[in-house]
Amino acid sequence: IIRHPDDNKLYVNFDHEILQLIREAKCLDRMGIEIPESAKIALFQEEKFKTFYRQLHWALTEYDRIVTDVIPVTAMILRPHFNDMEYKLRPGMITLTWTSMNIDAYIGHVHAGLKKLKELVSNINDIIENRVEKNLKVVSKTLLVDLPEHSSFTVADFV
Repeated sequence: IIRHPDDNKLYVNFDHEILQLIREAKCLDRMGIEIPESAKIALFQEEKFKTFYRQLHWALTEYDRIVTDVIPVTAMILRPHFNDMEYKLRPGMITLTWTSMNIDAYIGHVHAGLKKLKELVSNINDIIENRVEKNLKVVSKTLLVDLPEHSSFTVADFV
């Protein structure tokens, strides 16, 4: 996973030339031509690469969607939770490679974190929209004092 320097978004760091290499290795194999050892290794891991790429791409897309769902008023409250999610994503940015043995566990950890974050943001948005906003609308429409329109009075008379 890499962070783009311009838009600060996270992207899956996967060179699509690897897929081209795999396609070419398949063609060479069908033609009966000897395949280099490095191409064989990539060919044997094709499904793994594609699966990991799809899962990571989905996770980062979901993370972006959750970030955009945050109501600005709640952004500061949710900041520690987003920092925690960034912490969960960090091994994919620093230590993990496409041939690491624990990518499955990492992806599971990220997906669990995304599920928890999604539920939290959804619940907070629901509370803001359905409890706070609706109650504010009700209070704003409530008539606190019934003042006569065509007469005036002093503050002492009002109190």
